[in-house]
Amino acid sequence: MTKHQEILEYLEALPIGKHVSVRSISNHLSVSEGTAYRAIKEAENRGLVETQPRSGTIRIEQKVKVRLEKLTYAEIAAISESEVIAGHAGLKHEFSRFSIGAMTRENVVRYLVKGGLLIVGDREEIQLLALENKNAVLVTGGFKVSNKVLELAKRQGIPVMVSAYDTFTVAFMINRALSNVRIKTDIKTVAQVYSPKSQYGYLTTADAVRDYHHLVKKNNHVRYPVIDEKGCAAGIVTMRDVTDQRLATPINTVMTKPVTTKPENSLATVAQRMIVEDFAMLPVVDDEHHLLGVITRKLVMENLQDPNNEDLHTISDQIVASLKQGREGFSFKVEPAMIDNAGNLTNGILAEILKEAALRALSLDSKKNIFIEQMMIYFLQAVQIDDQLVLKPKIVTKKRRSTTIDIEVYCQDNIVCKAIVAGKIN
Repeated sequence: MTKHQEILEYLEALPIGKHVSVRSISNHLSVSEGTAYRAIKEAENRGLVETQPRSGTIRIEQKVKVRLEKLTYAEIAAISESEVIAGHAGLKHEFSRFSIGAMTRENVVRYLVKGGLLIVGDREEIQLLALENKNAVLVTGGFKVSNKVLELAKRQGIPVMVSAYDTFTVAFMINRALSNVRIKTDIKTVAQVYSPKSQYGYLTTADAVRDYHHLVKKNNHVRYPVIDEKGCAAGIVTMRDVTDQRLATPINTVMTKPVTTKPENSLATVAQRMIVEDFAMLPVVDDEHHLLGVITRKLVMENLQDPNNEDLHTISDQIVASLKQGREGFSFKVEPAMIDNAGNLTNGILAEILKEAALRALSLDSKKNIFIEQMMIYFLQAVQIDDQLVLKPKIVTKKRRSTTIDIEVYCQDNIVCKAIVAGKIN
């Protein structure tokens, strides 16, 4: 292990709030002050330490990126293409919820909450009431705003915006933006579940096979990432790589080239790659390829979101929600939103429903994780609005790691589509 890496590990193990300095690190670990300085700077870039005025450099809790859950007033202005005419100081604040001021003064008070947003037309008394209750104001229809309202907004630092769109359009824009934010927040990423390198364990290119065996006994894993002198992921070593190797054999001669992932990648993407390419562990790296930790297939599968989640956020969720299970298989009715310009069921929606039917049929037969690898669709007959379709899946082959399923789609007694679906089983 290099001195640079030794310093980083020492800093990572320090309790939160502990003061550090170049001189103290240099004396404690017997390294030069230049080496200590460079390591502290890298630790600061990684979010392990922070230099504060008059307090010096202290160990802090590593900052994790928080996924966006709310929108700021500035983002609302951009979404609704509004002009901010007062209260610019409050644009960075998040709003809690929005309401539409299409009611009497007495009734609108019930919907005003601190940090809210009121969408209203040219009603000065309602605009003033909103500002008095610490609500931002979004005036629709491009109406002018009185000086009285502008002056109050400036004094309180609460935004007043004007949009040329009507109230319904603005409300739809904001609601869609909030829905998109919620979807992004619900998707789990590698950053939320991976094991830090100090917890999982790792080797360096200067280590030998004997160091691998020591690490296996200590941490009970059989796969470990290997880093170079700069802390970058250089390889992966498994039990297979060191079999029949001498204890003194350098690790860099038996390691294999690593396939890595980044913290911002979604668990679903990583899971599919690990299953299809048969990876049991992937190193997690930052943009400079520094090793942050590892993610295992077991961790991924334990933390994937529930596929039966009833919160219908995405278009895919809404499509497959119409798929009902019955005695003969799965059925759904062709809705107007599912058709193309010619009045026929769109190929994309049919493919999504076929995929869902295959996954449900396979999950009934096996409780393991299944990913669709390939799908071949044969279109035999067009279907249209209000047609009731029945999907009859049949498992053709099932092996330990793969499966094939045949699906026939019926409209009344006629076959309108056939599909062959190949999947990977974890």
